[in-house]
Amino acid sequence: MTDCQTATVEASKSWTTECRAACIALLEDAAKRIDEAASIWEEVLEAPDESGVPFTALIHIGPERARLLQRLHFEQKALAAELTELTGAGYRDTLGMDDSIAIVQPYDQMRDDESIHERARIAIATLQERRRRVTETVAALQGCQSPDNQDL
Repeated sequence: MTDCQTATVEASKSWTTECRAACIALLEDAAKRIDEAASIWEEVLEAPDESGVPFTALIHIGPERARLLQRLHFEQKALAAELTELTGAGYRDTLGMDDSIAIVQPYDQMRDDESIHERARIAIATLQERRRRVTETVAALQGCQSPDNQDL
């Protein structure tokens, strides 16, 4: 588990059942947005890459997909802030993404030798890893007991 996941699970040991349920709901909401973003990038893989023009993925995926990814990114950013406030763990929204749940954006500069399909595969892999971490955290939280439910 990452530091963020561990901090969340450790903090949850002192939470009420309601607080844990709220955290799980936020994480499940985050997972849905990650899945939605991954499906947008998967659509990119299905289309041929005929442009041969490097710059940003935006040029290749089009403005509608870019807007969807941007919306998901901002929604995820708000969820990350809520999770940070609730858990005390740093759900940050950075491109380093060690513990992040951020959505991969299409605005990054592409390398000269990078294709849109390569960018899409990297984005999907990144999002799948984030989804795995969110799912792992939810499972760990579901396995914790609140102090008000422990057997004496």
